[in-house]
Amino acid sequence: MAQPAPPYAVSPELLARAEFRAACEARDFQTIFRLMRKYDGASQDRVSSPVPGLTQSRVSRVMSGESRIASLTLVERIADALRIPGAYFLLAPRPWENDDPPTTPAVGPGSPSRTAPIESVSRLPTQPAGEGGAAATSGAYGARETRMAITIDIAADGAAHLTYEHELVNVGSLPITRLARELWFKHTDGILDIQPQPSPNHNVIIQRVHDIPGMSKFACQIFPALQPGESATVGYTCDQGRFVDELYWRQSITRPTDTFTLTVCQAGIRRLVGCNAIEERADGMEMSALDGLSWRTDADRVVIDLTRKHLTAGQAVTLRWDADRDLA
Repeated sequence: MAQPAPPYAVSPELLARAEFRAACEARDFQTIFRLMRKYDGASQDRVSSPVPGLTQSRVSRVMSGESRIASLTLVERIADALRIPGAYFLLAPRPWENDDPPTTPAVGPGSPSRTAPIESVSRLPTQPAGEGGAAATSGAYGARETRMAITIDIAADGAAHLTYEHELVNVGSLPITRLARELWFKHTDGILDIQPQPSPNHNVIIQRVHDIPGMSKFACQIFPALQPGESATVGYTCDQGRFVDELYWRQSITRPTDTFTLTVCQAGIRRLVGCNAIEERADGMEMSALDGLSWRTDADRVVIDLTRKHLTAGQAVTLRWDADRDLA
């Protein structure tokens, strides 16, 4: 007598695919479910049946773009039932991960196991169509960054003030209303203080989603919505983070980005001892980014500038520096 098939769980081969990780980080379930069907041969019923509260008809509507999954509770249920590590969705490790042998690296961008200040991927998790690669221009939802600019001002005592500017263009066919973000620091002076920056023609409101010391999940609500073909600058600042024993910043890229700039201004510095920059490709390979790196010293401060061009979804840029803080 034939035995029933075991409940579906995502295969190690699919977990290892960069496009699947990128879709999970963006919480793009239209792409996630399509990849499950393409590479695991999982039907809509097999995908939905292990997940409490998820029906085959809901999976069908998500895959067709008629519905979306925005509930954090349902995201966690999908991760647990289908055995997708929490880091893939930028969540804390799931309870079962301590029991299951790892089949693929579980540490992703923004994972709590990292020890340096990290800014995780920017994404639109409540929207069904993908943003990275070809999906960014062919899906119903899609955003492209003509420019992402980050400025990190570090005081002599290590206190950091961050300013982010995202120059977005809606290259999809549906409006964009929400830009979800996460920020991580190893050391903080309490809960991160995140405030919106003025934006021409649009209002930006910060919606706090989850806060613990060292990490904040939040969303930039955009009003009025960014319509297809329109552009907008979405900016915000962050205080209460602190650089103490490690000096580096890793920025993940989740959508096509024409120009990326990172400026670090650190006070209380006599001279820069070392500085390096790496650009990571979506397939995990690394290449030097020294051609876009420059720095200068001015009295008791150092200014580091890093510029990269034509980045794609799934990439990351890391800047590391070492400074002589002895001003005697």
